[in-house]
Amino acid sequence: MAHEETVMELMNHLVIADKHVIGDLMAHKELWTKGTSAVNNSYKALNLLVDSGKLVKGENSSFRLPECRSTYQPHARLLTIALAQILKLNLNAKIFREVNLLKEVGLRPDSLVLLNKGNQYLMFILEICNNEEKTYLEQKIHTLKNWDGALQAFSLLFETRISAFDIVVSGDISADETFEFNSYLEEVKK
Repeated sequence: MAHEETVMELMNHLVIADKHVIGDLMAHKELWTKGTSAVNNSYKALNLLVDSGKLVKGENSSFRLPECRSTYQPHARLLTIALAQILKLNLNAKIFREVNLLKEVGLRPDSLVLLNKGNQYLMFILEICNNEEKTYLEQKIHTLKNWDGALQAFSLLFETRISAFDIVVSGDISADETFEFNSYLEEVKK
């Protein structure tokens, strides 16, 4: 079976996914034919990675990195789908998913993303808000925007100088000082 390395690279970005998401990404890369073929091939590759100990088969037909504890419930699934959309931009992406790096301010963002487009870097925090209260999102935004050490912490994490960041929201709610996910990706594509 070919392409396990590419599937593993995708899983390192996504952390947890299913055969459909991986199949769609592999078809987007034009490595497999879109549809059933891509899904079946991804399932085979994911199982081979499980057999080699690089992935763990999880609940809800998911596959995850060994250190991931998610059970691929709706929030995790929506985050995976959003991250897959980011990967489809074909930009050099560094993604940190649900990493508790903000202990200083007590936050655990859904995902931190750095995109490299030529010599330009774009860093944003992605929040999936499918069942959160608007006040909770507003608290997160306020905390992030007022955290003096944010740019330094993000620069250390991504190992490149971060001079600004955006907060991008996908889901049912929005708040001031955020960007809507799909619109944001459209702007990035330009």
